Amino acid sequence: REINCRRAASAAVQENVGRQGTFPNGIEVVTIADYWTISGRRHAYLEVAPQLASLGDGEYRKALVEHLVDTKLAHQDLQ
Repeated sequence: REINCRRAASAAVQENVGRQGTFPNGIEVVTIADYWTISGRRHAYLEVAPQLASLGDGEYRKALVEHLVDTKLAHQDLQ
């Protein structure tokens, strides 16, 4: 289930970058987080996320950290 969410998000970002062109560092984001590179969870978290966090002035870093703190720090059985 989670792999489909990551792949759908990648496709949505690519579509947004292609159609609107207002996405910050859009081409770099699409290149780093393409459909295949985020298919593996380990690779997505340990390789792709740090690369995205370092883009530009770190504008993606805050959003990535907030997401991890809000959704991934709690144990799934406790939710």
